[in-house]
Amino acid sequence: MDFAYLTGILPIKKYGEHSAINIFDEYSMVDPKNLNEYFGFTDQEVRSLCKKHGMDYSAIQTWYNGYLLGGCHIYNPKSIVDALTWKDVKSYWTGTETYEALKIYIDMNFGGLKESVTAMLGNSACKINPLKFQNDMTTFTTRDDVLTLLVHLGYLTYNEATREVSISNQEISQEFLT
Repeated sequence: MDFAYLTGILPIKKYGEHSAINIFDEYSMVDPKNLNEYFGFTDQEVRSLCKKHGMDYSAIQTWYNGYLLGGCHIYNPKSIVDALTWKDVKSYWTGTETYEALKIYIDMNFGGLKESVTAMLGNSACKINPLKFQNDMTTFTTRDDVLTLLVHLGYLTYNEATREVSISNQEISQEFLT
């Protein structure tokens, strides 16, 4: 028998070692384990969809590629579906109140957060420790807390091998620039 409990974009918040909900496997944007290919469309799937819908793969790749989970390139399904449906490569996050959310988090400026975002806009990556993140959208005490949240929200990608975050693609870069 197989069981699954799916939640939203954030990992389940654990209140302590003896929490009632502590015996499960958790998969997230910073630790996808062996399920990385199920977090979105894979590169092969996007190539196939572009061919089927007559879209230029290189344009799609430039705008939407960039999430690297366990060595697997993953694309945001909503962005890909919208680009293929409307035959237009642009930012589809604009209608999701992205600017206001980003502004709130970046204005917190914990430990040079604004400088880190500016560096990432210049194609740099920033080291972080995602392990201390409290798995919520209210308890922030460090730059790493905010950057880890932005990974879970899809604004940044996390490279587990280097323990660095970066802006994943042109679509997301546009939202930061706004």
